[in-house]
Amino acid sequence: MKIYIYQLFERFWHWMQVLLIFALAITGLEIHGFYELLGYRNAVLVHDFSAWSFVVLVVFAIFWHFTTGEWRQYIPSTKLVKEQVEYYITGIFKGADHPTNKLVYNKFNPLQRLIYLGLKIMVIPVVGVTGMAYMYLNYPNQGMQLESLDLVAGLHTAGAYFLIVFIIAHVYLTTTGHKPLSAIKAMITGWEEVDEKSARAMVVNEMEVALKMTRARLKTEENKSELLDKALAETEEKLGVKKEEKFRDVVANSGAGYFRINRKGVYEEVNKAWANLYKFNSPEEVVGKHYSLSRSPEEFEELEITFNKVLKGETIPHGEVTRVCQDGSVGHHTVTMTPAIHDNEIVGVEGFILDTTARLLAEKELLENKIRLEQLLAEKGLK
Repeated sequence: MKIYIYQLFERFWHWMQVLLIFALAITGLEIHGFYELLGYRNAVLVHDFSAWSFVVLVVFAIFWHFTTGEWRQYIPSTKLVKEQVEYYITGIFKGADHPTNKLVYNKFNPLQRLIYLGLKIMVIPVVGVTGMAYMYLNYPNQGMQLESLDLVAGLHTAGAYFLIVFIIAHVYLTTTGHKPLSAIKAMITGWEEVDEKSARAMVVNEMEVALKMTRARLKTEENKSELLDKALAETEEKLGVKKEEKFRDVVANSGAGYFRINRKGVYEEVNKAWANLYKFNSPEEVVGKHYSLSRSPEEFEELEITFNKVLKGETIPHGEVTRVCQDGSVGHHTVTMTPAIHDNEIVGVEGFILDTTARLLAEKELLENKIRLEQLLAEKGLK
């Protein structure tokens, strides 16, 4: 199975980093006199241009990470660090299972998080600052001069060598995925090939996100929040990686309504839970029909926008929507949609729904009771 892990800017940012770091390394080594390729002057010019390009790239990357929330991927954690180190040192050569799973919302293992964070807040800033010192702090006519650049040169070179070592190790570790080239292909196409265990873990992750979004709206309702906490635990138990069911069986047993829609908007598959939520007698009554059958015109227009985004590769927790059931009644649920892949192409949309009708009805009843109580108090006040 393939999962859309890396967005377009992530891939652009990654490969531009690779290109610029290689350009800086090659010209930097020539400046140090290891060989002659471009000539000293040209090497300095290319090195300076590459350095400024890298600064611009980092600025855009920081902006993208904070506006999209992807900065959370780098929050360090010590959980499973020891297991991750042991996996890389010995486990990987014994065919041991990877201690962590790569997911859309958790792309880096704990060791990667620590290393990447160290690069971003220590190594790259040191190399950048010392590089700028090389450019601007040794010219008396500019009013900026250091007595000696020896320390600056040492720090700059040490940081550069560290980056080179990191890239070598990084390239090696990319071959330790599901297949030797799967990680590299993923950084080119955005789609990463995963095994069934990782696929099940992704389902758990998506379910947790949908449940947590619902629970966030109920923070003031303690009893309901506890129920959702229990539902979250049950979801993890039902979809746990310890079970041996196939991916489709895992989804079917989760209690969530599963669906798959082709690019034309026609249902190709729904599970029994989905059919029950929409009050159909069986999934066969739905397959072959357009997904507009279960939406009001207003809801359909909004959902169509989401549908088209998912066809372009996004995974979207759409939030709460209203469904029109087979018998004309109305229900409510949250929905998460992700691209359906076949032969490396997006062939449609699949996802699951979690019913929220009971909660909304309870809230409505509480509101009506509150209004009736206020009216009663008002009447007594008039008397």
